[in-house]
Amino acid sequence: MSALTATGGAGVLAALLDNRDRFAKLGDKDFTAAAGLLVRKLMISAGQTTEDMVLLRETVGNDLFETELKRLTAHQARLLARRLDKHVDDFEVSTAAAAAAHIRQLLNGTLAPAEASDATAQEAAPEETPPADDTPPTGSDDAPKNAYFGRKSFRAGN
Repeated sequence: MSALTATGGAGVLAALLDNRDRFAKLGDKDFTAAAGLLVRKLMISAGQTTEDMVLLRETVGNDLFETELKRLTAHQARLLARRLDKHVDDFEVSTAAAAAAHIRQLLNGTLAPAEASDATAQEAAPEETPPADDTPPTGSDDAPKNAYFGRKSFRAGN
């Protein structure tokens, strides 16, 4: 029953790590897979900030972090990119690779998150209105219109 408590899972992992020599069937690949699962869970969970992701990458190492970043689905990668940069354009994170590249740039500090004022300034720009066209539409609107477009309209004699 202790494994069902909030700290039970962490206690079980700690106990397995303490007794690695006794449970030799659990290799490094198994512990790496477990760590990868936890890293991916942290990546897709809500409320993560850029600082949290940088700390996670430093904690688990760049190799494991990059592996799990590549394993994210396109939807998960887009969500993470949007969580880290709330004002990113859709086309910049349209694929998993583009979203992962955007996340890497944010975490490395080579790209600052887009500001809301830039996005609103572009939206607030006045649009040019086309000149008024005073020519009447072509075609006759006086002809009766048949609302039925089913098989009946294709029969001969209609």
